Amino acid sequence: MIDVRICWRVRTYAAILTTVGVAGCGPKPSATAPLPPATYAVAKEQNVPLTINTFGNCVTIADVTLQAQVTGTLTRFAVQQGALVKAGDLIAEIDPAPFQAAVQEAKGSLDSAQAQLANADVTLQRQQQLYKTKTIDLADLQNAEANQLQAQGNVLTAQGQLDNAQINLGYCTIKSPINGKAGVYMVDAGNLVTASNTQLINIQTIDPIYVDFTVSENDFTAIRKYFSNGELPIEVTIPGAPDKAIPGKLTFINNSIASNTGTLSLRGTFANPDALLWPGLFVNVRLILTTVGNAVTIPSMCVMVGQTGPYVFKINADDSVALQPVTLGQRRSDFAVVTSGVSTGDRVVTAGQLGLVTGKKVNPTLWQAPAPLPARQDAAK
Repeated sequence: MIDVRICWRVRTYAAILTTVGVAGCGPKPSATAPLPPATYAVAKEQNVPLTINTFGNCVTIADVTLQAQVTGTLTRFAVQQGALVKAGDLIAEIDPAPFQAAVQEAKGSLDSAQAQLANADVTLQRQQQLYKTKTIDLADLQNAEANQLQAQGNVLTAQGQLDNAQINLGYCTIKSPINGKAGVYMVDAGNLVTASNTQLINIQTIDPIYVDFTVSENDFTAIRKYFSNGELPIEVTIPGAPDKAIPGKLTFINNSIASNTGTLSLRGTFANPDALLWPGLFVNVRLILTTVGNAVTIPSMCVMVGQTGPYVFKINADDSVALQPVTLGQRRSDFAVVTSGVSTGDRVVTAGQLGLVTGKKVNPTLWQAPAPLPARQDAAK
């Protein structure tokens, strides 16, 4: 016989185990998911230069290659290769001895011609007196006059020969016609140099210096508009020192647009006392047309581009985001000018845009602009 109490206990324990098992298999309470992070920048107003960015190369203002103007032996160079020289500085010398002798010879010829002229003058005066007294006939007087004129011509010829000899002697001393920097010797001292044929050395002006560059024909109207109001400032940067802007000014606009390229040639002039700019050097050019005041700016990384154009994500007061189409003005590598869609003080997402949709809340963190890299010591020299 089965004990009824035992069966009741078994059923009770089974019911308890079933209840516990069902409770253990139920859903757990859900934890709150963290908000996605998003860094942001605050839109601000600032004065922004309206610029045209392009590239160009440095061109010397004056490029002179000195040549021998007389034939003779090059005795020495008076400057070192690569030296800075000023207009009038002695550059080289050609052996002057033959030319000094030529000057002395020409002086002797001039003295002789002048003596002959003096004698012809006296003879003519005497013949004129004799002709008045009928002592000589007209032919004798005319002969004396012809001799006097010939003597005058001989003096002029001798004077010209002396002047030419002195000029050639002066050519033995070769001086720089410009301020600039000397290049390499094109011939060694001791060689025979030939007039108007032997190149000696090249000198190029580097302070000031030109920067030649081109812009699209689409920029012509704006450049002409602002250039007519006065000088336009230019900044250039050079390889190895991108953070060191060298100031100059626009001084020349070409008189035509190249039809085959659709570009306009321009030229800027730069003071170059530290010789940072070098003839032939490639540079980045920034032509500043004007300054736009109180422009709303945001970091360039805020701007995304979709099928309908550029847009940003703005963060609302409740930390929800909203996709906002924007109209851009000037855009640079570090910031963009927003002409519509963003106002001063708006929070705009700089990173974390992936996956954002309007209405979604984020965990915002203020974006910190990276510190500029320190300039290389050798680049600043």
